[in-house]
Amino acid sequence: MDAGEEIAPQLFRAIQQSWCSVIVFSGTYAFSSWCLEELAEIVKQKNEKGHKVFPIFYDVNPSDLRKQKEKVEEAFAKHAERYKEDKEKILRWRNALTQVANIKGWHLNNRHESEFIGDIVRKISAKLCQTYPIVHDELVGISSRLEELYSKIEIGEDDIRIIGICGMGGIGKTTLARVVYDQMSSHFEGKCFIADVREVSDKFGLVSLQKQLLFQILSGEVFEFFNVHEGNAIISHRLSNKKVLVVIDDVDNLQHLKCFVGRHDWFGLGSRIIITTRDEHLLQSYRVDDVYKPSTLNDSEALQLFSLKAFDSETAPNDVFIELSEHVAKYASGLPLPLEVLGSFLCGRDVAQWRSAIQRLERDSNKEIIDRLRISFDGLEETEKNIFLDIACFFNGDEKDFVMKVLDGCEFFPDIGIDVLIKKSLLTVDENNKLWMHNLLQEMGRRFVREKSIEEPGKRCRLWEEKDVYHVLTKNTMLNLNVNAVSKMKKLRLLKVLCLSNCDELKYLPNELRLLDWMGYPLRFLPPSFQPDNLVALLLPYSRIEQLWRGNIPLYKLKVLNLKGSDNLIKTPDFTTAPNLEILILEGCTRIVDVHPSVGVLSRLKLLNLRSCNSLRNLPTKIGIESLETLILKDCRNLISLPSSICGCKCLKTLDLSGCYKVENLSENLQHVELLEELDLSETAIAKPPSFIFQLKNLKVLSLNRLKTPSSKLAPNLPSLFQVFQRGRIESVPLMLHSLSGLISLRELKLRNCNLRDGDIPSDIYCLHYLEKLELGGNNFISLPVSVIRFPSLQYLGMSNCRELKSIPSLGASRELFATPSKFCNAVEQFNGLHCYRLVENSNALAILKYHLKQVAYLKKSFDGVIPGREIPKWFSHQTVGSSIKIPLPNSIQKDSQWIGVAFFCIFVNDDASREEELAYDAVIHHRNSGQADSNGSGFRGRNPRRVSGDSWIFSKEYNQPIIKDHLYCCFLFRERLYPFSLEDKCGESETENSSTLDYSNHEFDELQFSVTSDDSHISVKVKKCGLRIVYQKDLEDINEDSAADGSIAEEVENSDLRKALLRALEELFDLPSQTKELYVSNKPFVAIRGLQLDYYIFENQATSFPRLNTKTENQEAKPTPKTAKGLRLFGYLATSTTDDRRLSLDKFLFDDPKTTLNWDQRFRIIKDVASGLLYLHEGHEQIAVHRDVKASNVLLDDELNARLGDFGLARLYEHGSNPGKNRIVGTS
Repeated sequence: MDAGEEIAPQLFRAIQQSWCSVIVFSGTYAFSSWCLEELAEIVKQKNEKGHKVFPIFYDVNPSDLRKQKEKVEEAFAKHAERYKEDKEKILRWRNALTQVANIKGWHLNNRHESEFIGDIVRKISAKLCQTYPIVHDELVGISSRLEELYSKIEIGEDDIRIIGICGMGGIGKTTLARVVYDQMSSHFEGKCFIADVREVSDKFGLVSLQKQLLFQILSGEVFEFFNVHEGNAIISHRLSNKKVLVVIDDVDNLQHLKCFVGRHDWFGLGSRIIITTRDEHLLQSYRVDDVYKPSTLNDSEALQLFSLKAFDSETAPNDVFIELSEHVAKYASGLPLPLEVLGSFLCGRDVAQWRSAIQRLERDSNKEIIDRLRISFDGLEETEKNIFLDIACFFNGDEKDFVMKVLDGCEFFPDIGIDVLIKKSLLTVDENNKLWMHNLLQEMGRRFVREKSIEEPGKRCRLWEEKDVYHVLTKNTMLNLNVNAVSKMKKLRLLKVLCLSNCDELKYLPNELRLLDWMGYPLRFLPPSFQPDNLVALLLPYSRIEQLWRGNIPLYKLKVLNLKGSDNLIKTPDFTTAPNLEILILEGCTRIVDVHPSVGVLSRLKLLNLRSCNSLRNLPTKIGIESLETLILKDCRNLISLPSSICGCKCLKTLDLSGCYKVENLSENLQHVELLEELDLSETAIAKPPSFIFQLKNLKVLSLNRLKTPSSKLAPNLPSLFQVFQRGRIESVPLMLHSLSGLISLRELKLRNCNLRDGDIPSDIYCLHYLEKLELGGNNFISLPVSVIRFPSLQYLGMSNCRELKSIPSLGASRELFATPSKFCNAVEQFNGLHCYRLVENSNALAILKYHLKQVAYLKKSFDGVIPGREIPKWFSHQTVGSSIKIPLPNSIQKDSQWIGVAFFCIFVNDDASREEELAYDAVIHHRNSGQADSNGSGFRGRNPRRVSGDSWIFSKEYNQPIIKDHLYCCFLFRERLYPFSLEDKCGESETENSSTLDYSNHEFDELQFSVTSDDSHISVKVKKCGLRIVYQKDLEDINEDSAADGSIAEEVENSDLRKALLRALEELFDLPSQTKELYVSNKPFVAIRGLQLDYYIFENQATSFPRLNTKTENQEAKPTPKTAKGLRLFGYLATSTTDDRRLSLDKFLFDDPKTTLNWDQRFRIIKDVASGLLYLHEGHEQIAVHRDVKASNVLLDDELNARLGDFGLARLYEHGSNPGKNRIVGTS
């Protein structure tokens, strides 16, 4: 402030113009009327405009400020005396003080002041960077990407950090770096943004850029040096004590980094260096601290960015331009560069010009875009260019391993070549191991090929377009296709043909072929002159071939052979001359009776697919292929058994015998295949699976489904009376299941139509901790045990066609489908209750929804499910007839911390079971901007809509019957699915309520449209009615009140949600009277019960046994006993923060994470704590818990690595003097 200015107006103006306030409360703060007046203004700005408040409690207790006692009370007494006539002011001050004192802040609390201040500075600095408003309106989708980048930069830390931003050209690396630079630069002593390093260094040299770095950071100092070595010395000397921010943009050479950031210690503590590049390998070679890879824009963001450039608005002016804009956005595939270039090019042009430009784009890409993308391609070696062009022209979207086999046969060294392309952001590999190239990069590569011979396609190195191939094959005849034109292509490496049938005179195929891919090959034999010495992959699916080759043709390079659907193939060839074969697909070759014995000597074979080989009776006696990983025998209806040599397949991971209804037994030798991960025995004649199956420790998927044969008439797809008899005989007997506890890795268990009844499922099913999908549909259950649904990872529970099912017991009736309101248990995310009519007769759909809603809302998840039902409950406040419903969302709903999500119901039927039908929801948020309206005046033309789609439910081939009675499809979307959290919501430690960094001033309210969609070509699924409800926290509280109405325990104690969950479980375990209100928690430090584990019975035994471990010195009146006590005692309950307890147990440090190590002090402390726990259990009680060992997984660690014992077999107790050596039951840890 300048001299002569009044303090109060300037001070209030500063508060009003600030984003946040840091308030330091001291012991005398409340005595200052100036401070209290400032505080009142800050609180006013907080309540009205979202002003952020960060309180610091310096030698003052926050509770004294909240309750306004002691010195605070004395201060307000003086203020009341001074301002007798202005009681409103005193009240305003009191309210402001109370409100701010309730905000979480920093409390000195005997800490060192320097450490205390440093912590505050770091956290607030980080918040400042995260919440700066974006000043560039055209930067669409920038917030979420900045959030991810800031999490890697971590500006609040005092280390020196180098961060790389890596991605393909045009994805927005430089833009991101520029925004970060603008927002963060004020926090550094010096800053420099070196743009276009690749181009500038080529033109002017690296020395000029070194001088620029020094000039910008050192405030205009000019240095004279003439080589990079001198520059390195000056940079490292002058900047080593400065906290600087440096951005080095578009680096493509390691030498660039060595000249600007040779080592971390060239810069001072707190410095941040950001590098943008297209080459990830360069960053790895330099060993940067972290790498951020920005993603492409989603559909909504792409349309918004394009509209800003094309229309200077966030959306198109009418439906015609919207449709055309979507074409352009699809062409750009989320890449910002083409969206900006094409948007600017089309701006101001009419519809006819737009259509013409789009048609031209489909044939010939924009030169400016292609030239920018080609920079990375031009820097490749010749071999890598060939790999790039092969993928661009032929293999985009193909499986990576297959492509590498072909390219390896071409001697392109794909192991290193493909890695180079990936690291240079020219190629990606998705989660299914498929290679993908952005369509603009693909077009750039194809354009490069065309440019070699624009007028004559026959002179190009690669042909992929139908018209060009047609031109070459008809060049001589001008009338008919002449496939023998390939006889002139002596060096042809890759040949793909799609169903060319008029080539009866094919006489020649080039001997240089590495890939022959001909779907529907029309001839009975390959040309006799063809010498496939170099062939790597022979793909002839659905061909008419009868015999592949005669005699001993050398096929030493052949790795893939696919003859799928070749009905005329009579026998398989001798594979002796193809020793390197890795993939053999004979699926659907229905005339093959047996497989040539030589298949057993294929030492490199990984996949053998014989699916639907209906005539196949036996496999070769010697099929113990050590390398075999996948064996598919699905629907081999005449196969009787597997040979005993199957035990030789040591690497076998997948075995599919489903549909082999003549297979009655499995060879015991299969138990030696220890790596087996997937086993499908569905619809076989195996009535009782052998016991060794349930001891396969690596098994992840086990399918034992049976086919439900309609009783009224034979299913049309049953081929013979024998099959009907065989299936009927098996299905009349319940499936005999052994103990499941040995399947420690199981993720999916499928037991559909197995005639199972109550009690048929082994009680130890609860041991399947990693189970994600449980399919129990079509069985005869009336009630299921709790252990069936209480799994930590369960996401899908299938109970369709369980027509007798009435309840899943725990708390009674059907509402327990989703009961387990504990943070230790995952919520079922999908439930299939198709045709479970008795289930909903016993309760109602709303109860099922509500109880599951409580679970998923706590876990911040979404869910959907299907159950019978004829009415949509009145609880759904918005209802309409039809398959779509639209409602306005409350103003600024994103800022409402009480809002949880949206619940949706619809009534549907499906009267046709002859085909599969999809049913899925589609949620769209239409944004409305103030002052904007469309041609209809609706006002919803502000921003492009946000769309959220759910997974499809497929009906109804699987169930073999129509859905004649009404069913309810229900789903719940958590709020984050509709509105992804803002940057502060995710990263900031919010000190204020209802905070958000989003700008709500530009729109009044949004509109939510929920629709049920199905396959447009069929109309068998009919949606009758829809209902929608916006769900708030109060709705969950209402659910709690409903559940407590029958006398359940509820106690307001610390960590109330956890305690309530414990009390409900314990009430049931101990059968306590309803007046029980007390829960005692011991402070014993050495022993812990991990309460509410999914090992439900173990927990029950421990919880009921622990009170019997009476300490010798304990007051006898305080000792509760089961069934009769008015209170319960839990000794040393230790809560875990995740669903996987191992995250906080010793085995994580010893076995799971090689990067995590324990120092000697930590190890000694853990050993001491374990010994103390054992002493406490063995010597400190009237009874003894006998131990055989102490497992690392049962040593629980808190955040400070203090150890406690857990899960130590409390159900197994011994009196003094007993001899456990003579007893069959031995306690164990």
